[in-house]
Amino acid sequence: MIAPTRNLVAELNRRARAHRLDHSPAAAEVALADGSQASVGDVIITRANDRRLRLTPANWVKNGDRWTITQVGQQGDLTVRHTRSHHSVRLPADYVHTSTGLGYATTIYAAQGVTADTMHGQLTGHESRQQLYTMLTRGRTANHLYLQVVGDGDPHTIIRPETVAPRTPTETLQQILARDEAPTSATTLLRELSDPAARLFEAVQRYTDGLKVVAEQLVGSQIVQMLDGLADQIVPEVTSEPSWPTLRAHLLALAAETGEHPLLHLQAAAAGRELHTAEDMAAVLDWRLPEPAPTGPGPLPWLPGIPEALHDHPVWVKYLAKRAELIADLADHVRRDANDDSTPPVWATPGSQPSVALIGEVEVWRAANAIDRKDHRPTGAGQLQTAAALWQHHLDRSVADCCDDLSRLDARAHQAARKHRGHEDQQRMRQPLATRPSSPPATGR
Repeated sequence: MIAPTRNLVAELNRRARAHRLDHSPAAAEVALADGSQASVGDVIITRANDRRLRLTPANWVKNGDRWTITQVGQQGDLTVRHTRSHHSVRLPADYVHTSTGLGYATTIYAAQGVTADTMHGQLTGHESRQQLYTMLTRGRTANHLYLQVVGDGDPHTIIRPETVAPRTPTETLQQILARDEAPTSATTLLRELSDPAARLFEAVQRYTDGLKVVAEQLVGSQIVQMLDGLADQIVPEVTSEPSWPTLRAHLLALAAETGEHPLLHLQAAAAGRELHTAEDMAAVLDWRLPEPAPTGPGPLPWLPGIPEALHDHPVWVKYLAKRAELIADLADHVRRDANDDSTPPVWATPGSQPSVALIGEVEVWRAANAIDRKDHRPTGAGQLQTAAALWQHHLDRSVADCCDDLSRLDARAHQAARKHRGHEDQQRMRQPLATRPSSPPATGR
């Protein structure tokens, strides 16, 4: 088993040992260096090279080796058998206490160079493509991935963007593949940090995150707790749905705007058609809710403006106004860079000629949503929130219209060519038989 962090590895090791024991009492146990207990039958890993602990004249105990415990000594020493060579060695008590740990699971970095028949790996979504490659090449016959697609239950992370709008498993893998941790030069790093497209995504995330925090503060902690505690009574198990964080943020935004309790909005949305056949009830309810009334133009067409209730707030209105100004400025930079680029965009159909304005708007959308530059879909994956989904549909329709124009142009050209060939055939048939050309004249004659 492989996991990205030591904490996850420790938890996997603990659960694996508990599963092996199956609630039966262990025999003599010994404390390992990682703080866990081990007994006969457990798999451990050694963490230090020691040439004094010989398996053969040419082999010794090494860092990263895995062993199965065959005997526990009275002084805390261990007799272990190597999982590959099956050679045995005795590990002294001092080595056991300082340089061993349970070996059922390991970190990605420690797994480099290690192979097994089957690999089971856990991902959080914050890994790089290099780590994913290492993980997926450890198993000789099978490799299994387990993705974390929901929050970790920490109440302090409930307002984070990835919790409010959780990614699908496919989007999580795309995010990992897009994260390259290969070493870069200082010049390259400076150029990437100053790239308006990269900065626009971060700016949008901070602005929308600020709006969600503001909504919670406007409605008050007591109402927020009531929403979290009573939502399941209105729609059973809605808080366990993948899109609940998105629905929750929408309900709080409506409550902040209208002054009505968010549970009333939830009840009104649930009073529509049945929900039990929906794959994600929270997503359906989110689409049924009305969008908050416009409070002024947002920094981008699909982003909301600053709520009117904050116009007199001494702190939040200035913060959000600065964030909105930064987004608008970076978006202008992205448009200008797209217009100055003479190469056709990767998402444009060959031969189509999208307008300069359309190219700029699509590139702003792609930058604001961190769409991979190599993604041939003009606007990437589908959006959950209504305003973003509508603007995405508008952009997709505009790009499709360019393709339709190209198809109509090709059809007219094909029709004109056919008409021209028909005219030539008629002229040829009117010529006397003796003067008709039997074949095209050779070149140069």
